[in-house]
Amino acid sequence: MNVWWTKNMTRSGARRRWRDGEIDADPYLLPAYTAAPAQDLPSRALGFIRFTAIYRDMVVVNESSPLLGVWNWRMPVSAFKGIAIRVAYRDGGTKEPVIMVELVHEDAGKNVLLHASFDGADASARWRSWGHQLGLPVLVEDRHGDTRAADPKLGAVMLGEPQPHKGASALSARRPLSFGFTGRGRYWPGRTMTGMRPHAY
Repeated sequence: MNVWWTKNMTRSGARRRWRDGEIDADPYLLPAYTAAPAQDLPSRALGFIRFTAIYRDMVVVNESSPLLGVWNWRMPVSAFKGIAIRVAYRDGGTKEPVIMVELVHEDAGKNVLLHASFDGADASARWRSWGHQLGLPVLVEDRHGDTRAADPKLGAVMLGEPQPHKGASALSARRPLSFGFTGRGRYWPGRTMTGMRPHAY
C-alpha cells in the first residue's frame, strides 16, 4: 500500500501532484491527527485514505480502503530523517503550487504529510515548529527530489556564514570598563541605585 500511496509523490525528479484540499496538523497539540486521501489514481479508485496520529515519540498510521480493508503500522519518530518542506502542484495541469510539509523517512512510502496549503502563509512556521517539537532536523527539497539539511551542523554546533564582529559602543571606548583614573574598580551599584556617577569619574 505504501507504493500506491506515494507513487506520484516521491519519485526523484517527478512533478508532484496534489488533488485534495488543505491539511494542517498543529505541532503544539500532540497527538496531532491527519487524514489524507491517496494521490495516485488506482489507489484513489479503491478509496484509500491514510489516517495518521503523530505523537511526540511515535507515529501510528492506519491505511484504509472500503474495498480492500485496513493496514496498520507504527514507527518511532527517531526513525524518520527529518521534516521536509516541498512544492507540489494542483491537479488539472495548472501551475498553481501547493506548499507541503512532510515527515520524511528513508522509505518514501512511509513519509507522513503534516501540512498542505495553497497560499503557503503558515508553511514555513509549521515546518520549523514540527522540527522543534519532534526534535528532528528541518530539510529542504531540491528540484530533483533530493533532501538536504536546511541548517547544517557540525555535531551539536549549527554552521553558518561568518559574521563581522560588532564593535563596542563609542561611549564605552572613552574609558576602560574595569578601572577609572583612580585605579579603583568602578562602583556600578551607585549609578544603578541613585543615578550618580561612579567615583572613578
